Amino acid sequence: MSSGEATPLLRARRPSCAPRLLRSWKCVAVRFGESRLASALPAALVAFGIAHLPAPEGLTATAMRLLGVFAGTIVGLLTSKYDMSTILAVALLTLTLTRSFMCTAADGQAVECAKCRTMYRGKSGHWHEYKCDPIGGSFDVAVSGFSSKVVWLVFCAFNIGRAMDKTGLGRRVSLALVGAMGQSAVGIGYAVCLAELALAPFIPSNTARGGGIVYPIVESVIAALGVEPQAAGDPVGGFLSMVGASANLVASSLFVTGMAGNPIVASKAEGIFGIEFGFYEWVLGASVPALALLLLLPPLLRALLRPQLDAAHLSREIRRQSSAMGAVSGPEYTLCATLLACLALWVGTPYFGIDAAVVAFMAVVVLVLADVLAWDDVAKNHKAWDTFFWLAAFIVLAEQLTALGVTGWVGTAMSRSLHGAPPLASAVSLALAYFFTTYLFSSITSHVVAFAGPFFAAGQVLGCPPYLLTILVALFSSIAGLLTPFSTGTVAIYASQGYVSQPRWFLLGLLLSFAALAIVSTAGMAWWWLIGWY
Repeated sequence: MSSGEATPLLRARRPSCAPRLLRSWKCVAVRFGESRLASALPAALVAFGIAHLPAPEGLTATAMRLLGVFAGTIVGLLTSKYDMSTILAVALLTLTLTRSFMCTAADGQAVECAKCRTMYRGKSGHWHEYKCDPIGGSFDVAVSGFSSKVVWLVFCAFNIGRAMDKTGLGRRVSLALVGAMGQSAVGIGYAVCLAELALAPFIPSNTARGGGIVYPIVESVIAALGVEPQAAGDPVGGFLSMVGASANLVASSLFVTGMAGNPIVASKAEGIFGIEFGFYEWVLGASVPALALLLLLPPLLRALLRPQLDAAHLSREIRRQSSAMGAVSGPEYTLCATLLACLALWVGTPYFGIDAAVVAFMAVVVLVLADVLAWDDVAKNHKAWDTFFWLAAFIVLAEQLTALGVTGWVGTAMSRSLHGAPPLASAVSLALAYFFTTYLFSSITSHVVAFAGPFFAAGQVLGCPPYLLTILVALFSSIAGLLTPFSTGTVAIYASQGYVSQPRWFLLGLLLSFAALAIVSTAGMAWWWLIGWY
């Protein structure tokens, strides 16, 4: 190179792509971490881990797979971002493909689906084949819940609730009650309780009933009393919020159709104890303690929160809203007559011999024929179809947990801590444990699915009076929702308004829970003794 030439620049090195790749992977990792799929990983790990544990004495490998998927389902409901029906669909598909159900062979013999088409030695010493289809038979079991009368009862009740919303009858009843009783804080509280009580037999979603029909009325009452929206610490807003949320839970405990999880309690009681716990039995057992608690709620919360209200201004606002609704329409009269007929047939089931699900189905057909509902209303009732799916899936899981011995095994393990205790004391202890485990759940239905079966199985092992333990679990499934501001959708709606702070809600909920337990242990126990349930 000559001295006159410029020194060539060093060739620039190609920049490394490693940082870029690293950033890309970080981006992918962040996006995955925020995805719904990532939120399901804890559930998948729990399911896989339990399913592959060695089966303890009394359980089979098939039972362990079922237990793993069931536990994963509960974890998924608590942690994942997927809808409940999606989680249940995955659970049913997994159990079908892994042949983790109890099939029925051609000769009627119950056999684990994993053993279908295998040979076994009979009592005579001859070899036979389990004649069933391992995958097809598993799928038959997976979809068997859709023929359950319990599921159809809830589905039809949802559509009756749709008719109440469409015609405006539910809102009219609520407004009429508040208008008639709104002369004092306690009177308004009783009006809210009565509105929930009137609607509970016909609307099995406590969230649809409380959040969709009663809550807007309560919100209107709060506004009519001049309370600023979300005014923290306001005694009027706090009082009506607590009454609305509590009345919703107590009314849900009074009817088997009051909350979507209630039929699971009835189904498990029938499967484990062999008792029928239908609409009539449920109302008979729950009536005294639930109604006593409804009577206590308004004065107790009035004493705790001391609200002051302008009854005259409220009366004018309720009249204005009632006037805006106009005169009672023909469809409302038809619906009212249908509801009264349903209630009479449900309560009179032991006398008329017509199953509650058949009554509900007849009501929907009558409402469609009378043009109160259009078939399009039924077809587009997404909440009803969604509940129909996941409730059917839950019933299948509950039945299979019993069929494969999982529920009995868990119940036996639980009962060891109460070994030797008298049956009555065992029933009360199990019910109290069931009550306070509600703190662990943000869904009443998830709590029912997770614990109703095992607690019933433990009660069976301990010789607990079946009707007594069933009604305690039936009541506590909903009433225990008083404990937290996140126990179910309706409670969360009321709590989110901010009139009652979360710490205070926990305290008030605990006080109300103690009141509920006091009523159950006195009036409830006396009533159940009188009707011979223990």
